[in-house]
Amino acid sequence: MLTVSSILQTTLLFLYGLLVSYGLTIFFKQLVSQKALYVLTLFTGLVHSIYICTYTLAIGHCLLTTASEIFSLIAFTMLVTYILVEARLDNTSVGTGIMIMSVAFLFQLISSIATKRDIFASINPIYLEASFNIHVASIVFGYAALTLSTIYGSLYLILYRTMQKNQFGKMFNGLPSLSKLERYGLRALFVGFIFLSISMVFGVVLLHNNFTIEETRSYLKDPKTIATLLIWFVFGLTLILRSIMKVEGKRLVLIWMTGYLLTLFSMTIVNAFGTEYHNFL
Repeated sequence: MLTVSSILQTTLLFLYGLLVSYGLTIFFKQLVSQKALYVLTLFTGLVHSIYICTYTLAIGHCLLTTASEIFSLIAFTMLVTYILVEARLDNTSVGTGIMIMSVAFLFQLISSIATKRDIFASINPIYLEASFNIHVASIVFGYAALTLSTIYGSLYLILYRTMQKNQFGKMFNGLPSLSKLERYGLRALFVGFIFLSISMVFGVVLLHNNFTIEETRSYLKDPKTIATLLIWFVFGLTLILRSIMKVEGKRLVLIWMTGYLLTLFSMTIVNAFGTEYHNFL
C-alpha cells in the first residue's frame, strides 16, 4: 500500500503541473475549448482523494501529523473548494484557475519533497483520536478555503485598480468580472467559515475529553485560541455584512482580506512566539 501511495504522490505532481501548463496554454493562446481542463481538474481531485486514502491505510493515521502531510491536505482542499466554488464544464475562468492551481502545486511539491523524511516520525497518541483528527482536518480545510477566498479578493482589488486607471492588458482577458470574483470569494469564505466553526466545536470536545479543568483554562487563554476566535469573528462579520446589511464591492473585500492578514499573523508570529499548544498549525 505504501508503494501505491508513493506512485500516486508522484502522479499528483505531474497532474498539478499539467493543470498549470494546460491552463497557461489556454490563457495565452485563447483557445475556445476548456472542457479538457475541467475534466483534468476533476481527475486530479479523484487521484488526490485516492492518494489520501492509500496513505492513511499505509501509515495508520490521517494527513495531519507533520507539516508535509498538512501541505498535501491543503493542496487537496484548495482544489476541491475551487471545483465547488467556480469550476464548471461550460464556464471556467482560466485566469483564476491558473493562480489557484499554481499555489496548490507548490503545496503538493513541498509535501512530496518532505514526506519521505517525515513518514517514519514518531506519532503522538492524541493524533489517533477521532476528535483531534476532525478538529485539525476542519481547520486545515477552513484555512485552505480562506486562502482561496483571499486569491479571489486579491484579483478583485487588482482588477478594480486597473479599471479605475483604464489600463487593461492581455492578462485580464481570462479573469472573471468584478461581481463574479466577489461572488466566488464569498463562496470560498463561507466554506472556510463553516469548517473553522466545526474545528472550534471539536476543539471544545477534545478539551472536555482529554484535559483537566485547569489545563482547559490554559488552552482557552492561549494566544492562538484568542487569535482563532478573532479570525472567526471577522469572517463571520463579513458574511453578516453581505447578507443582512448588503455591504458589497471593495469595502467587503477589504474586510475579508483583513481577516486573512490576521490568519497569517496567527500562523506565523503567534505560532512562533505566542502559543504553547497550537504551534503545529
